[in-house]
Formats: sequence, C-alpha cells, structure tokens
Amino acid sequence: MITGLSNYWITSKKIEEKPVYKAIKSTKKEFDLDIDPKKSTEKYIGEEVSSTQVFPQLKELVQNLSDNHKIGILTNGVGKVQMKKIEEHSLQEYVDEVIISNPEGVRKPNKEIFELAKERLPAENHIYMGDTFEEDIKPARKAGFKTIYVSGEKQSDLVAEKPENLGEVLDLMME
Repeated sequence: MITGLSNYWITSKKIEEKPVYKAIKSTKKEFDLDIDPKKSTEKYIGEEVSSTQVFPQLKELVQNLSDNHKIGILTNGVGKVQMKKIEEHSLQEYVDEVIISNPEGVRKPNKEIFELAKERLPAENHIYMGDTFEEDIKPARKAGFKTIYVSGEKQSDLVAEKPENLGEVLDLMME
C-alpha cells in the first residue's frame, strides 16, 4: 500500500479529478487488495477532514476581522475535500470567498491563483497568512500581498512565532 499512497502524494501536486480515489484504486490493483475503493476513499477523506485542526486563536482572529474586513481562504487541494474541512470548523460564516486550486486549475505557488484572489476580493490592501514559505509567503509577496508567516521564522511582514500568538498579529494589523 505504500506505493499507492506514494503515488497519491506525488499526484496530489497535480491538478486532477479524484486523486485519492485514483490512488486507492491503483493500490487495490497493484496489491490485489480486497477493498472497495469508493468506501475506502470516503473513509480516508473523513479521516483527513476530522484530523484537521484550526487553532482557537486563528478562528478568533478570523471572526474579529470578518466584522470589518473581507476574508478569503486560498488553499491547494480537491474542492469537495477542502470545503468539508472549512465546514468542519464552521469557518464559512466568516469567509467571503473560497478559492481552491483544483477547481480553479491552478495551484499555489503559481502567482495566477493569488491574482485571482485579489480579483475576487478587491481591496486597497491585501494581507495573506500562510504556514509555508515557498507556497504561501513568497508567491503572495510577489503578487503584492503583505504577509503573515505562521511558522516561527522571521521572513515576513508580520510573524506569529506560534499559532497561539495570532492575537498579537491582530493588534499589529489594527495599528
């Protein structure tokens, strides 16, 4: 099964329909497993969704900002899966726009997806918060966003050294 899952992680970098299902189906065939790819896919996606977490400080930040600002989510992944994660954490009520790579046909770090975000949420200033430098912060900067890097590294306009420090970022943004 390792080969099939490896194939999934390799293909997940591509934009394609049903990558998890394809990987499980391929693994079933490769190892002659007695599994139902559809049920296994549903179980895998359910586990992925339920294992995600949103730090309370991030949710509080989004809630506070949504009162006076437009909020968007820009994420790589499969549309239905990413939407389930957003719904799992009840973030949709605070978000004005969700852009998911696979349905859009372009993935981060491609500058095009950041430009799409600016088009869909026009504003005088755009701020992007991310947790990977190469896929989030670097391309967001190139697209003209101010950035918040949640990582502990100081390579961004604003830094939350730990997710617990996101409240401090809110204070800095309001200055």
